[in-house]
Amino acid sequence: MSQNAHTLHLFFEDPIRLKYAQLVYQYIAEGNTAEATRWAGKLGVDLADLWDAEWFNQQVTAAPSYLQLNFDTGTSDPLPLSPLAALFGHGLQAAVLDVFYDQVGETQRMYFDKGQWVPRQYFLALYPHLQAIVEPAHDPDDGDEPGERAAADAHDPAKPMSVARLLKDEAKKRKEAQEAAEAFVEIAKSMGKNGVKNTVDGVIGVLVLGSALKGLLHAAVFTVVTVLLFKGLWLWLGLGLVLAVVLPMYYAARTHREIKGDDDDGDDDSNNDNGAGEPATASR
Repeated sequence: MSQNAHTLHLFFEDPIRLKYAQLVYQYIAEGNTAEATRWAGKLGVDLADLWDAEWFNQQVTAAPSYLQLNFDTGTSDPLPLSPLAALFGHGLQAAVLDVFYDQVGETQRMYFDKGQWVPRQYFLALYPHLQAIVEPAHDPDDGDEPGERAAADAHDPAKPMSVARLLKDEAKKRKEAQEAAEAFVEIAKSMGKNGVKNTVDGVIGVLVLGSALKGLLHAAVFTVVTVLLFKGLWLWLGLGLVLAVVLPMYYAARTHREIKGDDDDGDDDSNNDNGAGEPATASR
């Protein structure tokens, strides 16, 4: 089963906050929700903001100056940004998140400072002593280290971005994706009720109809503008009426051709192949 593996390094402003967070996550790893909730309260946050019940394989490593969390999530789950958003308001100073995407075999590393996602170079300039902790030692046999670092830097934000903004954008994307999926299901249900057996053809029909309506709108706009700006009322009304017929047909045909173009080309190629080597002769 594919999954996303996360490594989260947390650096707190004072050892007391570090200890509270350590106890929260150690009790989570032990399955003791009651104690985890109690120590989350000591931090001043809700346990639901620090941990998602769907995350699994959790491990906690405590060091004198930081806390390391390891856990897995599903491949479709969003980035675990909610703990960062909660902790940055309650003693967290800096953090680094590593995500290994099992399906594609790639790793993403994100650097955070004072509630913002920041570029790698910016973070290391502030905390050079943390590099040895958050960036594993390079194995020469694994590939070109400068190239890997350049690729990692390419995924950095152009400028610092707040974790709250990241959470908001993530929620917006998930909402849009859900709405699109629900809309597609509703279209499919509607087509089924109306006797459309092939859902793909039904969707194509919706797109073609949209293009036809677009042509009708353009014709209406043209008619209104020309009537208002130029003399010859009946001329422009007549021309607008013609466009109201021609433009929807043109746009609909163009959309259908763009969607079904590959199939049409394949049919043409097949016909040409069948006729290869048999030149047409004129009948007399």
